[in-house]
Amino acid sequence: MHARLLLVPATAVAISAPAVGMQLQSLEAAQLRLCPGATLTPADFRLTDDQYEQLKGEFHVPVMRPAVKAWRVSTGGWLFLDQVYGLNDVITYLVAISDDSKVRGIEILVCSEGFCGIAAPEWRAEFVGKTPGNWNPPEAVTNVSGASLYTVNVTEGVKKLLIIQARFLPPSIRP
Repeated sequence: MHARLLLVPATAVAISAPAVGMQLQSLEAAQLRLCPGATLTPADFRLTDDQYEQLKGEFHVPVMRPAVKAWRVSTGGWLFLDQVYGLNDVITYLVAISDDSKVRGIEILVCSEGFCGIAAPEWRAEFVGKTPGNWNPPEAVTNVSGASLYTVNVTEGVKKLLIIQARFLPPSIRP
């Protein structure tokens, strides 16, 4: 019996390996950063088929699922937990949106190790004050070198959440 040693270049192994998500902070820590001292009331809901298609068609943002994870904030506004695709992983983030549909802040909870430049406070601060509309995500915030896909996808996700908060909150959970 003969054994052969098969050598595979390290780059081929690195390219084929799935990215591992790195938890930067817990959901509770992110909620406290965005809404210190506030009470959060769960307000999850589902988009209708029409709303789901409208987000993709009219506003040109990708939507992973029709379920929306949200909390009403006692001091005003909303928190939305969302996920978008990275390169080979999923990015999890939390966005605070005021009652007048402006981003108050964003926190990254999970991203792929090596691509977490999007967690930098300077980059996240670029979202503050953004409002819903048909703005172009690649032009809305600075591109993070080496994490272009992450930058665009998170920006599209924030745009999607702004539209959901402004147009698609069910009447039963509106203030």
